Amino acid sequence: MGRRILAPGALALLLLLPAMAAFAQTTPIKSFELERLELNPGAEGSLVVGMGELLQAGQFRISATAHYSHRPLMLFRDGEATGVVPGRSTMHLSAAYSLTNWLQVEGQLPLVVLQQWGPSAPNPDGPSSFLLGTPAVGVRLGLLTQNEEGGVDLAVGGDVGLPVGNAEAYARDAGLRYTPRVMVGRRFGFLRAAVDAGLMVRPGVRVTEANPDILDKLGNELRIGAALVTTGRRMRWEFNVRGMVPLTEQPGSVELMPGVRYLVNSSMEVFALAGFGVGKTPGTPLFRLLAGGSFGDVTPRRGPGESSVKCDMGLSLSPEECPDRDDDGDRVLNVADKCPTVPGDPARAGCPRTDLDKDGIEDSLDACPTEFGPAASQGCPARDQDKDGVEDELDSCPAEAGPAENRGCPVRDRDKDGLDNDQDLCPDEPGPAERQGCPEEDSDKDGTPNRVDSCANQPGTEGNLGCPEHEVPLVEISPTELKLRGKVYFEASQSRIQQRSFSVLDWVAKVMREHPEIPRVVVGAHTDDRGFADENRRLSQRRAEEVMRYLIGKGVAAERLDARGYGPDRPIDSNATSIGRENNRRVDFKIVRDGGENSETPRK
Repeated sequence: MGRRILAPGALALLLLLPAMAAFAQTTPIKSFELERLELNPGAEGSLVVGMGELLQAGQFRISATAHYSHRPLMLFRDGEATGVVPGRSTMHLSAAYSLTNWLQVEGQLPLVVLQQWGPSAPNPDGPSSFLLGTPAVGVRLGLLTQNEEGGVDLAVGGDVGLPVGNAEAYARDAGLRYTPRVMVGRRFGFLRAAVDAGLMVRPGVRVTEANPDILDKLGNELRIGAALVTTGRRMRWEFNVRGMVPLTEQPGSVELMPGVRYLVNSSMEVFALAGFGVGKTPGTPLFRLLAGGSFGDVTPRRGPGESSVKCDMGLSLSPEECPDRDDDGDRVLNVADKCPTVPGDPARAGCPRTDLDKDGIEDSLDACPTEFGPAASQGCPARDQDKDGVEDELDSCPAEAGPAENRGCPVRDRDKDGLDNDQDLCPDEPGPAERQGCPEEDSDKDGTPNRVDSCANQPGTEGNLGCPEHEVPLVEISPTELKLRGKVYFEASQSRIQQRSFSVLDWVAKVMREHPEIPRVVVGAHTDDRGFADENRRLSQRRAEEVMRYLIGKGVAAERLDARGYGPDRPIDSNATSIGRENNRRVDFKIVRDGGENSETPRK
């Protein structure tokens, strides 16, 4: 009847013994490293899975872990289980030290404190206590670090296992073992997740020669770990999954390892884990228990967007280090409190209502909380460098005193006519702005300046537009046009001027001859909207040209006149009534000054 080695619920061997072997006969099992537990020496994130993190430059961590594994190697004979190694107690010593922020060296030293031998062991009386396991040394190289903008923690590394353990106690491989690995992790608020993948290259060994068909050859394997841990608290929890994918003819396995760790102080941490195994790989127990402590720089650094672990220890820290704490007790967390050290009103983002400068604007809304200022300038004082009573914001000359009516600039006006010298064509003679600061002309000395005198060469009265009282002036001079006190009439649908309009046009010609300072006049003819618009524009153009020819005939220089026919395009009244249409049928005389707002391009 066949015989075989199994590890129920853990990792075991399958051995098929020759059918003629006696029950009392033991099966020879070759020496190999039975221990499969790997620790994370830096252990800032997980105790057993690398999370891409490194200690900071100059930091170190030393850990001692007591470990018990139950039934890591069992022998099954005819359905009855007997232990080759039914129980094993070990002490794992580990250490890590960072030479720089991106380079860390580390090592592990397992010691078999007590190993139980079962009746099926090849050597039940073999060594059982204080045996050296397979020590390992390694390095870790940090490539990326998660920051406030995002990203991940990424590191690569490798460990070398040295073949110096006790071979008789299944604590040594036949040669060196290598484990290159890559580790990546990321924080998600108060949680941190990671994946650790490594390739273990170890000497191949066939555990037993009982039957060449049995899958009992140990060798290279892919080791994968994943972890989910909490952050930012004195007591932290973690959940680890460790799996093995064989690259030789051997069975695979998986272990689940939840754990808890507690920060006693900034230099000491204690922890405990439990492991539950599933699979048939030698060295994976039915369950394992771990407990230990770490010394050195064991306080994890603050991650992006989280509170420092020290905040949970009651230490005196800045509000920035503890964003999830309410230091001033005003029910506003530090992260949202604009006054985190002073109790305040939640409606004011944690700040009290204060007004240091007594300007009636509370400090949280005051752009200048220590200087008195009006609300119009957000509580800041009105700045007035030149002390002229005009605030700098409104002062065109903030460094030179000047009146408010001159926008805070000094008045440089020698003749006191209200125009600055650089804008006054006659800076030493007072004159109106209409004449750019030059004095008024009054050719007939009647007290009415030429600019509004319709009879510039005849003395008159101001009330009669500067004309003698027996004259009735038909043209009034304004800065922008010659206003008619009458109307220009044309024959119906024609451009011929009616004789009754000659007197008005004669006055226009007279005023223009007597006022050579008027540079140019645009004769504009307009119609109502009856009929076709294009035909009305052509008719109005002919009428404007006819008026222009009349004025030229009365002695007005042709270069001082332009003719424009606007048709119905510029009404001044409604075309819905007969009176409105009559008002729209007109001729006007606009004064054009070069560069002025009334300047127009002559129509050709």
